[in-house]
Amino acid sequence: MAASVLLALDTCTRRASLALRDDTTLRAEMTWEAQRHETATVAARIRDLMQTCHIEPRDLGCIAVAIGPGSFTGVRCGLAIGKGIAVARALPMIGVVAFDIIAHAQPPQSMPMLALLEAGRSRVAACPYEWRADAPAVAGEWQIWSWEALAQKVEPPLYVCGDLAPPLIAMLKPKVKVAPAALNLRRAGFLAELGMARWERGEVDDVMTLTALYPPET
Repeated sequence: MAASVLLALDTCTRRASLALRDDTTLRAEMTWEAQRHETATVAARIRDLMQTCHIEPRDLGCIAVAIGPGSFTGVRCGLAIGKGIAVARALPMIGVVAFDIIAHAQPPQSMPMLALLEAGRSRVAACPYEWRADAPAVAGEWQIWSWEALAQKVEPPLYVCGDLAPPLIAMLKPKVKVAPAALNLRRAGFLAELGMARWERGEVDDVMTLTALYPPET
């Protein structure tokens, strides 16, 4: 087999996700409640997923990693593992903003969209999107909001998706459209799709200078 398999990993928040994609197929995907992101645990699950798919390290051709925003420990875990593999095997690496992973999992919307990520202490990071040419595009700066402040600010028409705790859903649903649970799960399969598209275009990042995107300390 040619070295054409892309490994995607996202450890930005308490949910971690891994995926393996070749030239045409999403070979495997795993998403779980990781809570604390122990590097050894994530690395072991990568190994298990590759073994299940009969993919050898020599088959890997690219690494795609979610660069945040998210928890300091979580984002750092994914970047460290991704960089370790990329450097050891001299592979190209692609960093993807976690908001984009959520946004690209959604069906086309006629209304504006807000993608959310956990930010701790009953807060979320929120990034606005709008649909252009059948694809979501960032429509403004992302910001940190408390659940209460976000619920007070949003106005219809608006589609909200991403890391939505039950209390936040209860605050938002009377005012705006909330994505169903399956579409709120941040999946590495979509990270793999974004990464593969960039890899095919030759749009890769410098492994040594790729850095994380963290929420500001507030």
